[in-house]
Amino acid sequence: LLRLWVILLVLILMFARFGEAPADLLVRGIRLRDGITIGELQLRPAALLQATAVWALAFVALRLLQRWFAERLLPTTFLDAGMQSSLVALIGFVGSVVAVALGLSAMGLSLTQVAWIASALTVGIGFGLQAVVSNFVSGLILLAERPVKVGDWVTLGGMEGDIRRINVRTTEIEMPDRSTVIVPNSEFITKVVRNVTHDRSAPGLVQIKLPMPLDSDAEHVRSVLLKAFNDHAEVLAHPEPSVSLDAVEGDKLVFNATGFVSSPRRATAIRSELLFRLLPELRGHVHSPP
Repeated sequence: LLRLWVILLVLILMFARFGEAPADLLVRGIRLRDGITIGELQLRPAALLQATAVWALAFVALRLLQRWFAERLLPTTFLDAGMQSSLVALIGFVGSVVAVALGLSAMGLSLTQVAWIASALTVGIGFGLQAVVSNFVSGLILLAERPVKVGDWVTLGGMEGDIRRINVRTTEIEMPDRSTVIVPNSEFITKVVRNVTHDRSAPGLVQIKLPMPLDSDAEHVRSVLLKAFNDHAEVLAHPEPSVSLDAVEGDKLVFNATGFVSSPRRATAIRSELLFRLLPELRGHVHSPP
């Protein structure tokens, strides 16, 4: 409030004529109660304070409503964490629009005046805010269509990580090194995105391509690979693991072994475990057994 009074005092001094007496300045300040007329719009200090109070109360109520949805209501439903986060964000979008509309109404703006302001903003959007509006609309599309959601493991433009938050304009991706990459929402709409965990029930693929010497016993290598996959506790029995001979490249036989695990997030770790098991067994047994 003190800052507001200082701003009003500065405005009075700026628009005062040179040489005015303090009494004239006081009269000019009293006239501010009637407001400032800008075209058909009349801005009165009382109306501005009323609009500010409405905005403050509306946004506080909106935050409490979002917290109640996020912490009380949605956790009791069947919705997953990603859908819950999307609904809370959508409530924030809609609530913000309603709060702004209530504040403008408290300020005394009619629908005609709001349309006039919107048309003026459209000119500014046309010149410099295309990217902001594009990212905002893209954020709404992400929340509605849900091609990606909070908790998904995605790959976009060489970046790979987990989506932690979908904001109004940007999406936060947590990288494997725990750093956060902030990506504009339009990137998810206009570019190719690989969503590894789009189907939460889909299994993960463990694939090992193993080059072996040309004179290796192919059947023996195949049996060793199948045994390693079948003996691992986390490799699924259905669909069962398979080993194929992909190609003969120079003096190498290229074997392709595949198996499935319960989650794509476990595929890399299990692939590493299988390689640690396979290398000692294949070392010294690449040729035909006696």
